[in-house]
Amino acid sequence: MARHRSKRLEKLKLSALLTFIRCHRGSSDDHSRIGTVGFSRVVYVNEPDMLEKEGFSYLLNEVSTTKYNLGTFLPKSLFEQFRRVANFYFLVSGILALTPLAPYTAVSALAPLCVVIVATMAKEGVEDWRRKQQDHELNNRIVKVHRGNGNFEETKWKDIKVGDVIKVEKDNFFPADMILLSSNYPDGICYVETMNLDGETNLKIKQALEVTLDLNEDIKFREVRQTIKCEDPNANLYSFVGSMEWKGQQYPLSPLQLLLRDSKLRNTDYIYGAVIFTGHDTKVMQNATDPPSKRSKIEKKMDKIIYILMSSLLMIALLGSFFFGIWTKEDLRDGKLKRWYLRPDASTIFYDPKRAAVASFFHLLTALMLYSYFIPISLYISIEMVKLLQALFINQDIEMYHEESDKPTHARTSNLNEELGMVDTILSDKTGTLTCNMMEFIKCSIAGTAYGQGVTEVERAMAMRKGARLDDDIENGGHKDNKIDDSPHVKGFNFKDPRIMDGNWIHEPNRDMIRDFFRLLAICHTCIAETDENGKVSYEAESPDEAAFVIAARELGFEFYKRSPSTIIVREWDPSQNVVEKRKYELLNILEFSSSRKRMSVIVKEPEGRILLLSKGADSVMFRRLAPNGRKIEEATRRHINEYSDSGLRTLVLAYRVLDDKEYKEFNEKLNAAKTSVSADRDEKIEQAADSIETDLILLGATAVEDKLQKGVPECIDKLAQAGIKIWVLTGDKMETAINIGFACSLLRQGMTQIIITLEQSDIIAMEKTGDKFAIAKASKQRVMDQIEVGIKQIPPSTKVSTESFALIIDGKSLTYALEDDVKLKFLDLAIKCASVICCRSSPKQKALVTRLVKQVTHKVTLAIGDGANDVGMLQEADIGVGISGAEGMQAVMASDVAVAQFRFLERLLLVHGHWCYRRISVMICYFFYKNVTFGVTIFLYEAFASFSGKPAYNDWFLSLYNVFFTSLPVIALGVFDQDVSARLCIQYPQLYQEGVQNVLFSWRRIIGWMLNGVMNAVLIFFFCITAFEDQAFRQDGQVAGLDALGVVMYTCIVWVVNCQMALSVNYFTIIQHIFIWGSITFWYLFLLVYGAINPRFSTTAYMVFIEQLAPALSFWLVTLFVVMATLVPYFSYAAIQIRFFPMFHNKIQWKRYLGKAEDPEVARQLSSRHRTSSQQRMVGISARRDGKAMQITMETELEVRE
Repeated sequence: MARHRSKRLEKLKLSALLTFIRCHRGSSDDHSRIGTVGFSRVVYVNEPDMLEKEGFSYLLNEVSTTKYNLGTFLPKSLFEQFRRVANFYFLVSGILALTPLAPYTAVSALAPLCVVIVATMAKEGVEDWRRKQQDHELNNRIVKVHRGNGNFEETKWKDIKVGDVIKVEKDNFFPADMILLSSNYPDGICYVETMNLDGETNLKIKQALEVTLDLNEDIKFREVRQTIKCEDPNANLYSFVGSMEWKGQQYPLSPLQLLLRDSKLRNTDYIYGAVIFTGHDTKVMQNATDPPSKRSKIEKKMDKIIYILMSSLLMIALLGSFFFGIWTKEDLRDGKLKRWYLRPDASTIFYDPKRAAVASFFHLLTALMLYSYFIPISLYISIEMVKLLQALFINQDIEMYHEESDKPTHARTSNLNEELGMVDTILSDKTGTLTCNMMEFIKCSIAGTAYGQGVTEVERAMAMRKGARLDDDIENGGHKDNKIDDSPHVKGFNFKDPRIMDGNWIHEPNRDMIRDFFRLLAICHTCIAETDENGKVSYEAESPDEAAFVIAARELGFEFYKRSPSTIIVREWDPSQNVVEKRKYELLNILEFSSSRKRMSVIVKEPEGRILLLSKGADSVMFRRLAPNGRKIEEATRRHINEYSDSGLRTLVLAYRVLDDKEYKEFNEKLNAAKTSVSADRDEKIEQAADSIETDLILLGATAVEDKLQKGVPECIDKLAQAGIKIWVLTGDKMETAINIGFACSLLRQGMTQIIITLEQSDIIAMEKTGDKFAIAKASKQRVMDQIEVGIKQIPPSTKVSTESFALIIDGKSLTYALEDDVKLKFLDLAIKCASVICCRSSPKQKALVTRLVKQVTHKVTLAIGDGANDVGMLQEADIGVGISGAEGMQAVMASDVAVAQFRFLERLLLVHGHWCYRRISVMICYFFYKNVTFGVTIFLYEAFASFSGKPAYNDWFLSLYNVFFTSLPVIALGVFDQDVSARLCIQYPQLYQEGVQNVLFSWRRIIGWMLNGVMNAVLIFFFCITAFEDQAFRQDGQVAGLDALGVVMYTCIVWVVNCQMALSVNYFTIIQHIFIWGSITFWYLFLLVYGAINPRFSTTAYMVFIEQLAPALSFWLVTLFVVMATLVPYFSYAAIQIRFFPMFHNKIQWKRYLGKAEDPEVARQLSSRHRTSSQQRMVGISARRDGKAMQITMETELEVRE
């Protein structure tokens, strides 16, 4: 125990080493506002019950992400159902069916509606119950809470109160927003992972106030009493203003002491914290929004179609009622009976000639019920069933199963299946979504020589596109290692080069520079080395980059072994003597990395006594700090850096200089003076001191680290880009990181013009130090507007053909002003004109606002994908939210519509399942309206033929079962199984996806075309049947057809026609579709036999009509055959002409497949290039990178020829 304690005390006090403070304290102006509006929260630490006594009422720590609860489920879900206009219409019709006006029984009207409503509500309830179970798991997590007398008891998260003192142990999540009081480290620091909040995997350092450092044991909280006053709950993750009263003194609090809910404690045994915000008051929940009720655009458009049908229904009902009123009034004129067989002199009010106006009104109500068959009541329930089955196939797709994590793709809601095939813009998080949170040291340039034979994912993908084989043993510079590499893979190290591995660097001509290069990597960092019982060293780093650097140095013989606040020990392997030597460096200063400095330096004293400044940073700042005699390898290093960037690697430049004692002494005095300064320009003085020493550097080389993308990300983005889908990246990372990952995943490429909008400019930074918030905001907004205007002017107009591509990169500060009402439209206009958009340092709220802006202004389908709690608002705001289930935390998955394990599964999810679902649902809905229009128009025509008497042409049960048994199953089979092209061809021809984006299969032209087809079919069926049976005897005994026989003949023709129309519409037949189509027709005849044999009290007009009247008559069979063929000829002719002379893209692919050429890559390329318009030219992705490189080579060749 003592050994463990002493080892813990050896941990460095990083707060004493770092020159630059990570989290700036709130200004004195902000702290002076405590107690005013917006800063009124009071917390009694260790006395949570005092809050109630003082009259404070704070939220509980229980959170809920469900759409419903026990009290709201019934009213909210009923509202969800009856906001569908068709359901509301059938509800009104069902109520009217209870009156004598109904042309059918009330049961037949209300029963189908009840089935539809109950089934849909049950589905919604099950989905929300799953969300509730996930909330239950989260709320019932356990944490230790102080319950008096120094005793900490295990307590559920939901029972935590404001003021409680919490003990959180290593690798656990924080249950609420807390103020850090102490930790196991002597100086009260702790390491926090905030991936669920801002997407970053970099560990953040938090530090307790010095006055509470002694509270590092359970027993010491027995008598603790503190009062914290701070800001009210808000959504800002990066600011905090508060103060702590401790032993009569006030101490200011800053973000450095704030621990946020859903962040994770790392590399720290335990911490103690005081709860200040709970439940929905926490910052992560403040950034969340209520789960929205999402409806697809097709479903919304379907409502409009139903409105049109209802309007048409009302018009023909009014027309019929008008003529009915006229004819009824004329039935009795001057005492004479015109239609004496109707007995108008002794009729009810419904047919009374003396009250023709009232009779006409009642007929209107009857007609509205009778024509309700224009509206397909089974449409909604059929779509629900189809979507559930579609979701089941998505869930069971083995191609979207991630074996390593054992996670399949999961469609958590099936409401939006078809929208997966209509996505115009993807808004993606970066960390954990595009990347798998791994950095690997893969290449480097030392002394002007490139080392590293590893192949990046981008290089491999580009080679595959060219049809070449690119193995990891392909060399840089002509070297190749032919021996089999059976060494185990080291995480963070993917470097292969026999010239410097295994100690061979000692034989290189520039071995001294190679030695200094790796010494710099082993020393210039803030990592912590931890040694296990077996003596194995592991590292904990603030960023994955730093971990990759120290691992690379270790693997190449320069092992960072141990550090203290004043020393760094490196174990170096001397290959010439095969011995390991411990070298102890005195650590003098750490000049820490910041986004403005873009570099990090350490000053150390070697064992030999030399003082060295070791520096690493971005090439944009490092090259200009080189000494004249330190630039010998600059040209070669720049060339290598450009090559690495083109391969998607993150690069840093390494340099050093030797300091003499006098120079260092002067610098140190200047730095200490700046640190102890209390003036407003303290930070500026510190930076000036650092700048003064970081000059005249000698260049050593550059590192190239691969920000390890998830498997298949570049290829996936390339396919999505070829499909015409725009991809935006919204990340909490700094700009440099975001740009690097943009290159890695081919969203950015060499030659692409970058339009950067940022407020990290000297005049804005200087103005921020004045503290005049109004002036700062005004100047910042104007600067952002100016940069947007300049960006818009850079882009040529759409009328001008240009091969130049642009990328928009904007930081979080600028985005705040770009999203204001008077700026956001210009910002969006600029963004839409760019091939790539990257938003850096975005807060969760900003991510959601950007998503909302794109969705509302473009009116196109947006898809958001992320893996952390910081992405929840974005996922909920988008039309479709996709959560990555492979990352830590389930918040994104819980708020998503679809959960996938890897970003690459988007390719199949959208291009295959999305395309299929969009096509199936579109054709299915059009077909539904077609078959109901066909059926409804025959009812109208017969009623007109019968002087609008209100008498239906068909038996009640014929009416009720039309949409249930005789026409529903084939359309469900189409919605589940139909494919225009196979999955393989969907991937091979990604431009096929544009049919959904442009909504060509559910356009008004196509919808109206289907309806007109239904009207034409109904007219042909009605008049052919009437003409065939009106005056002719259709049986040998001379009988003519009555209403019962005529109704069955028309109904039979309709069943045949609509099912054969389905057979013509199907692209991909399965045995199930054959069974459903021909089985529905067969079932109609069986139903006629069985139903017609039932007692006439039940079968009424259908009694024996088929057996005795129709089946024995040859004319019945001949008329049926003739009517079906004659009715289908127009559609068949139209389809043949359209496919032959005006083919759609899928028709072309089907024809190539028929010819056996569809899978030929050259045929696919030619077909795609002819189909692609100038506005759809590839601007991002591996293909665009390849095309751009080819164009560059062509232009260079042409210039050489001209010269």
